[in-house]
Amino acid sequence: MARKKKEDAPAPGSPAWMATFSDLMNLLLCFFVLLFSMSSVDEGKAEALVQSLANTFSRFDGGGASFGDGNMISNGANQLSELDVYFDTMGKTEDGDVIRNPNQSENGGENDSQMGPVASPVPSPGAENLTPTPIPTKTPDEQIREENKQQSTIIYDEIEDMTSKFNLGDYIEIGIDAQEYRYVSIEIKGSLLFDSGKADLVEDAIPLISKVADMLLEYKGYRVEVIGHTDNVPQTKPPYYNNEMLSAARAITVAKYFAETKNLGWENVQFSGRGEWEPIVPNDTKENRDKNRRVEIRLYNRKNSED
Repeated sequence: MARKKKEDAPAPGSPAWMATFSDLMNLLLCFFVLLFSMSSVDEGKAEALVQSLANTFSRFDGGGASFGDGNMISNGANQLSELDVYFDTMGKTEDGDVIRNPNQSENGGENDSQMGPVASPVPSPGAENLTPTPIPTKTPDEQIREENKQQSTIIYDEIEDMTSKFNLGDYIEIGIDAQEYRYVSIEIKGSLLFDSGKADLVEDAIPLISKVADMLLEYKGYRVEVIGHTDNVPQTKPPYYNNEMLSAARAITVAKYFAETKNLGWENVQFSGRGEWEPIVPNDTKENRDKNRRVEIRLYNRKNSED
């Protein structure tokens, strides 16, 4: 009868799977140690955690007697409550002095003799979003308009003061270029300067136009433009066959008085006639037609006088 083969006895020691399991545990331990070493401690959160744990463990009033004499739990709770002190004193000597890195200079920088070239700091992700938003700047046109406004506003205030000084408030109207602020306007009613259908200054208008010229002399060298306007009543008699011719002739008369009689100079005085095409009110009544018959004098500010 055949003898039954005896089975081999198992190898002494732990089973083979235990070695694999131990290696796995060691790797996991190393992984968590690396995670902890790369993490940064938020003192505020750590203190909140310590207080929470301390409060939790301190609720077990009988903890000291639950396990023998209770030293472990009682002492452990006390130590948890003192963790914030540990964080505050970390890196300091018993006297409270800060322990310095031997490679660190007195002013807090690294000692160049102990270290190589300093690498540039790498910006953290999203750092570009922390850049302050630049304040929008004005466009060139807006800057020019602002400069014009400042200059023309000063001229307007000065002309207004001189108007009161010369008692001209009942005879002229002062305005300012509302679009680009390039000039200050002085308007004189045409009925005060000319007879109907004529372009010669009446005798009573000389003192008025002379005082206006005296105001302009305060800005000698600035550009002055004289513009004639009429109502919509047609002109059919010579020498002016339409309102454009009449308005231009009146503008020339006033401009000549400024340039030659008052010595403003033709290099600074311009003129033009607009006829009936730029009314300030509808030409539907006699009063409105009187308002539209006018001479407009534009005094440009320094910036626009140089252009």
